Amino acid sequence: MRRRTAHVLTATALTAAAFTGPVAGAVAAADLGMTGFAAGDFAPLEVWPKSAAPGTTVTVNTKACGPASHAEGDASTVGGGRFKLSPGTHKEVVVGQFQVAHGTRPGPYEIGATCANGKFATGDLIVTEHDRAPQGHVRTGVGGGMTTTTDPAKIAAGAAVLAATAVGGIWLLRRRASGTRS
Repeated sequence: MRRRTAHVLTATALTAAAFTGPVAGAVAAADLGMTGFAAGDFAPLEVWPKSAAPGTTVTVNTKACGPASHAEGDASTVGGGRFKLSPGTHKEVVVGQFQVAHGTRPGPYEIGATCANGKFATGDLIVTEHDRAPQGHVRTGVGGGMTTTTDPAKIAAGAAVLAATAVGGIWLLRRRASGTRS
């Protein structure tokens, strides 16, 4: 009897969890007065660069707002807060910028904008790890490394060793070719 009750409770919990996402989204939209969205109500928001490290300034633009319009963007998902989009240099395009916060974790994030005409635009931003230049020695197990300064004494010594090796090699080859051994 206990097993059957556990199965029924588990099935009920899983069913409730499956409906919670869509229902919660619909309730939240209704609370905000956002009902009756159609598939075409969301226009594309172009995000450049498409992937950025924390601290990077990101530019967004959209044609959803129409000519000489403006919009308010929302980049709070990446710590960029709200920002303004104003008419750009191209006709019917509004442009805005925000900065990805330094503590933002890597992953995909959605950026949105609400136009003055009531239209919405959304786009995706991928936050990456910090882009840092390599620091320190390369750990290859071989040892040594390359320096950024040149030492004329070391260059002269290296050239002398190469010259002595070349002269010695030529002397041995000539001696071998002549047949003399001593």
